[in-house]
Formats: sequence, structure tokens, C-alpha cells
Amino acid sequence: MTLPAGWPAGPRLRGPLASWLGHVPDLRRDALGFLHHSRAAYGDLFRIRLGPRDVLVVADPGAAREVLVEQSAHFRKGRGIQKMQPFLGSGLLTAEGDTWRGHRRLMQPAFHRAALDSMAADIVAATSPLLERLRAAAGTGEPVDLGREMLHVTLRAVAAVLFGTALAQEELEVVERELPPLLARTADRVRSPVDWRLPTPGQRQEQVATRALDTLVHGIIARRRAAGPGGHDLLGQLLAARDEQGGGLSDTELRDEVMTLFLAGHETTATLLTFLWLSLAQHPQVRAAVQAEVRGALGTGAPSAKQMRDLPLLHACLQETLRLYPPAWLLPRQATAPVTVGGVPLDAGAEVSVNVFLIQRNGRFWPEPNAFRPERWAQVGRTPEAFLPFGAGARMCIGNHLALLEAALIAALVLRDFTLEVPGGGPGGLTAGLTLKPDGPVLATVH
Repeated sequence: MTLPAGWPAGPRLRGPLASWLGHVPDLRRDALGFLHHSRAAYGDLFRIRLGPRDVLVVADPGAAREVLVEQSAHFRKGRGIQKMQPFLGSGLLTAEGDTWRGHRRLMQPAFHRAALDSMAADIVAATSPLLERLRAAAGTGEPVDLGREMLHVTLRAVAAVLFGTALAQEELEVVERELPPLLARTADRVRSPVDWRLPTPGQRQEQVATRALDTLVHGIIARRRAAGPGGHDLLGQLLAARDEQGGGLSDTELRDEVMTLFLAGHETTATLLTFLWLSLAQHPQVRAAVQAEVRGALGTGAPSAKQMRDLPLLHACLQETLRLYPPAWLLPRQATAPVTVGGVPLDAGAEVSVNVFLIQRNGRFWPEPNAFRPERWAQVGRTPEAFLPFGAGARMCIGNHLALLEAALIAALVLRDFTLEVPGGGPGGLTAGLTLKPDGPVLATVH
């Protein structure tokens, strides 16, 4: 790839003018709008400033592949992800080097197809309370906040996948109470250009929530160790996992991976489903077709993972929703050695932000890039690097197939029994925080 005309071949690339705070005010005001206009003005590689630091924004699939795949050995996770360590510890999302490689090898078998297929029944069972609430709403005509409902159902689903029947109702209530505000605090810390560790009320609340979740998770781990091997849930498989020397994960390592899976499998899947309902409500012909597909395939029984593989239109709708609204909308990286990206030389310590949102709406690779067109997934000839909602390369999200299975099962159960209408078309904007979300509640009437 060659640099766009007018760009100097050096680390001081062109980009929008910045104040002494850098572009933090612009990003807080409207991150996606600011980045979209910057890309239009300066091309698919441009510089922004976060406080005193330069960041190379990558909106080109080829340059993204260099960072995530071809030269991944010269990058570590970026500062934003490093700021998650107080909550996540050294789980797969934050770990580096030998720790990450060892954990990835140990955990990989738990995410193979056969292992995931056995978890489908737990996800279906976790969806029952949502179906009951939708049935009640259909009777009363009361609107339903789909974003809130999707957070509830995905939290229950990931808890079921992680712990099976080991999580008591009162323990689930602890997770539902403590995890969302803790994630919100983590998102605030990630967005901040500095990392103040002051004893504020919010900081103390974060510590209390972390201790409550730590106590719960360590208690479940202790009970499962005492009960001996067994169980098809993720925790049971992680407890049984052994490396070449016969070693397994310690209690602290298990805790870190459980917290990481809660984060990765909860809010991201909830936002994917929220955007799916919003998109289908805005395209009723597509919704009718996918409902017909689901109803013809499922009948009235509990769906299986195998049945999900026989629903091509539902799968295409999920893929198209991920393209338009990737929950993990950017991938921050930091160079660990001098490296060149897209022809741009970077020093060790330089920061790079692979912007998944801009790449997946790049008109050079996606005709009508802002349109919801599920039929495009039946076509051939796409650029693989132009679609990376789960990342790419060795550090691609280990739970990508689990997330898609979870989303497909929940969506299929809802589509089979209900039609969700969003009066007025729903919120028209997007909010880009730790994940990508609609900029207001998605309120639906249920039929």
C-alpha cells in the first residue's frame, strides 16, 4: 500500500488540528462523526492526538492485516486495554507473551464445535425468562426496552455457559447487580487520556463491586474443585484443562478468565442483538423472510446448535449487523519495536488504533456501505480483512463462535414466537464507548 498523496513518509502524519487536550473533546462529543470526517479528509491512515500522545488510526484493511496478523509479534495491546487489568487481571484480553500463549492453548479445546454444541441447551434455558417477559408485554401492550432486555438475557446466558447449574439464583443476582456498574467504571477509565487512581466514591464503589464478584467466583471455583472433574460448562472444562507438563490454571488465573469471559460474552452480544432488532424493525420484508426461515426450521421444540447452522438468512442478518455495528469497534495496539505500517515508520511505543467501524463501512470494499443488506453475504469476492468484528490473527477473539451461537439461539427463539416493532424507527445515532451502542433506548412493542 502507498501513502495517500500529500502525506510525508514519516511518523508525523497529517491529521486534524488539535488543542492542548488533543482530540479528546472531539472524541467525547462525537467519536464516530469526528473519525469519519477525518478519514474523508486525510485518507485511510491519519493521525489523531490523545492528550500529548499521537495515535495512528488505521482504516485500511491491508494495513490492519499488517498490525493484527503479519507483524503482530511487534505489537501489544494498547493503553485502553491495559487499563482493564485492575478488573480483568491477566485474562486472555489483557495478557501478553508466554502467559497469553499458555492460556490460549489450554482454553482452545473448550471452544471447539463439539464443546460449544453441548452448551446450547443452557443458552436456551437462560432465554426462558426473556420469552416470558415478551409474552407478558404482548398481552399488555407495554413497550419493552430491548437494550436492557438483551443485557439481562446475555448475562444469564453467559453465566449458564460458564457455570452450568453451579450458579445459585442469589449468586446470579449478585452478578446482575455488581457487574454492569463495574463495566461502566471500566469503560470510563479506558476512555480517559490519563489514569487517575484517586480514592473517589466511584473508585471505592468499584473496589466493593470487584470484591463481591471475586468472592462469588472464587467460591464457585472452590466448590467445583472439591466436587472433582466433570461438567460440560466452560468452568468445568477449564478446571480439567492441562498443558504438556500436566499443569492447569490456578484459582487466580481461572478468576481472571471468568471475568474476561463475562466482559467479552455479555455486553458485546447484547449490543449485537439490540442492533439486530433495530435493523429488522427498519426492514420488515427481511424480518418476515427470516421469521419464515426460523419457523420452518425449528418447529415448537427447543432449538439445537445444529439447527442454527441451517439458518443461512439469520446468519447473514447477524453478519450484516456485525458489519454495520461492530461492538468492539476499534482495536488498540502499541508497538514494541520499530515497525512500518502501511508505509508509515513507527517507533517502539507508538500507538495504533485499528478502526473496525471505518474499515467495515469503507465503500471501496462494501457497496452501499451504510445500507443493511444481508444478501451481500451470499456473494463471493469479499476482502477478508474488511470484516473483522472479532479481530484477526492469533489474537482473534477465542469466543467468536460461542458469541454467534448465543446470538443465533436467542434471536431464533424470539423470532419464532414474536414480532418486535420499533415505533418511529428507533434512535438515529450511535454512541461509541467501550462498545458501540444506539444513542438512546430502543423501545419496542411486542406482537
